[in-house]
Amino acid sequence: MFAELPKLFDRNFAIGFFLPFALAAAASLYLLDHYGLSGNILPVLQKDLIVGGTVYGLLSWLGGILLLVTNRDLYRILEGYGKFNPVRTMIWLEREHYRHLNNEIEELDNEYRKHLKAKTEFPDELRTRRNRLMIERIERFPDKESLILPTPFGNTLRAFESYPRVMYGLESIDGWSRLLAVVPVDYRDLIDSAKAQVDFWVNLGFLSLILVVGNLSLFGIYRLRPSIWLLTVAVLVLLISPWRARRLAVEWGDYVKGAFDVYRFALLDLLSIKRPGSRKEEFETWKSFSQAIIYRLPERIPELKKLAGDSATEPPAPGKRKKL
Repeated sequence: MFAELPKLFDRNFAIGFFLPFALAAAASLYLLDHYGLSGNILPVLQKDLIVGGTVYGLLSWLGGILLLVTNRDLYRILEGYGKFNPVRTMIWLEREHYRHLNNEIEELDNEYRKHLKAKTEFPDELRTRRNRLMIERIERFPDKESLILPTPFGNTLRAFESYPRVMYGLESIDGWSRLLAVVPVDYRDLIDSAKAQVDFWVNLGFLSLILVVGNLSLFGIYRLRPSIWLLTVAVLVLLISPWRARRLAVEWGDYVKGAFDVYRFALLDLLSIKRPGSRKEEFETWKSFSQAIIYRLPERIPELKKLAGDSATEPPAPGKRKKL
């Protein structure tokens, strides 16, 4: 993923991991108490608020760490990866949406060409609709139908992952770990903060699913009236969280795309790779570099620029003495 692991005591960890678990832990305690299964937990926590708050905070912090180490797996499930992931069967919906978008844009493009040929004004409402559809396509889908994933969330991530390859020829996943070496700390903080908001909804949605299953399971076991309000809130969060995570992933992706736009030449300089002289040259440079690092092909490393002091280390030409 396009981010570093957050520090275990920083703001991003608190938003993305600590807070969702703290909310879920509070809801779980209420649920256990509702079914009379909390025992002495609540009285002990309430007896001394300082001690109880400390214990609750420590458990929430440990739970946040657990969410952190499972973060990548949760993302992949939500994206639609996994042989037994049930959402894989829904990939046809995303493909149909992608084709429908392309067809609508193509129809509007044809309409625009007709107006251009007739030297008439292209209607503002059609122009606005075309712009909206084009933005939706680049935010919601990768550049190829073969790269489409089963979920809107997965395709939103794929959309900004494909950006540097389409624009510059640089494969994003393998290139990102190199680019981080030149991205300033302040800009990295912006990226991590944007991702933390996505993490919040991904984790909250996962924990809401656990609460829904737990509530219904306890109801099935004990045949007591379930906590209707808690079940309602958990279901609503479960339904909203994928949508919110996807919307916030667009903002996260904008920062990632910006990092490639702004700092890619700084990476070339750090790698001592000769700067290209044209856009076509740049595309070929990054494409060759991507092949080199992905497939471990040293012969595909682009040409290195001449470093200061190289001439001093070169051996003298045959028949000539090097001046002292």
